[in-house]
Amino acid sequence: MSPMRFPLKHHLRDPVDEAALQRIAQVNDAHLPAGRRRRGLPLALAAVAGAVVAALALAHRDPGPLLLGDGRAFTAVDAAGTARDIALSDGSRIRLSAGAHIEPLASSGSAFSAMLTRGRADFDVHPGGPRHWVIECGLATVEVVGTEFACERGPGRLRVAVGRGVVLVRGERVPNRARRLSAGEILELSEDAPRLQALASSAPDRETARENAGTPAVPDPASAAGSGGRPALMRTTSGMASARSWRDLARHGRHGEAFAVLGADGLARESKRLGVNDLLALADVARLSGHPAEAVAPLERILTDFASDAQASLAAFALGRLELDSLGRAQAAAAALNKALALGIPRSLREDVRARLVEAYARGGDPSAARRAAAAYFEEYPHGRHARAIEGWLHPR
Repeated sequence: MSPMRFPLKHHLRDPVDEAALQRIAQVNDAHLPAGRRRRGLPLALAAVAGAVVAALALAHRDPGPLLLGDGRAFTAVDAAGTARDIALSDGSRIRLSAGAHIEPLASSGSAFSAMLTRGRADFDVHPGGPRHWVIECGLATVEVVGTEFACERGPGRLRVAVGRGVVLVRGERVPNRARRLSAGEILELSEDAPRLQALASSAPDRETARENAGTPAVPDPASAAGSGGRPALMRTTSGMASARSWRDLARHGRHGEAFAVLGADGLARESKRLGVNDLLALADVARLSGHPAEAVAPLERILTDFASDAQASLAAFALGRLELDSLGRAQAAAAALNKALALGIPRSLREDVRARLVEAYARGGDPSAARRAAAAYFEEYPHGRHARAIEGWLHPR
């Protein structure tokens, strides 16, 4: 039996046309008494029409929110002392390890989002289902349609492992803000050092292999010291070698060493000539090495010269957070956050952007703009997870 294809509306058609119905009626008339002839045609037409309408109604029916397998509402689940298996109405399953906690955020016929607040959860999302899944894991967001993966969240760390299919992991700690993981790949993040692993069966990172082809390995400053105990890496004079060195260091989360290789002048110089991915990496080098002011230039250049790039909205969000949290420039933060919305920030981050915009206006001394931003937030997210924080920004004690 061939599998059923979705959506059904694209594959439904009436197999009997008007001419065929007339021929069927003539054949039936020939075998019926004179008094009953032709009276069967309306019934036949009604039966065909009813079947088509019923099939179309089935195809267009909204499956509604995701429920538990027994039909009850899916609410927060806390596997405090023992592992828990959660069967869902679409055929998906979630297994919580002991100590894990998951909390649904939003659910509809087309989308489902939840937050893993702690512990490990193994997700087996039914392939071909109607909903787009988004799992918030603290340091990153995992987007998936149908696959098998696991998230393990601990204090200041996150591990995402894919067993089947593909997921998209987004977040500020993720290299280049987004990473596509296939079966057999693992992404490990910490608050100060992202790291990508691939199991033996996985293909190598082609970009990394291409950049490092023919390039000597960068010595580890902790073990490769030159005369006077000074790291050999710090004596690099070749511009090309230096560029490769800071990239390699940044890729392995060693942002302080990468900034030392570049220096403030070198980072500013590189910010004027590189592409989007390198500009994002430069911003991370500056920000995560304790030089937030130097992170502004690469992010602003993305918004100026690469506004049409898919990652421009992420750069705007990063700039808004940087201005608000690290530099204390609330007005500049509000401008960047509005830019993120205008550029189409991914929906997994949109609620965060709207909430931070309220905070930026409130901290910038513009209560009218803060109230308008709050109204826009609650219109889009009437039961949003930042509601309590927004009330606090609007009505500080």
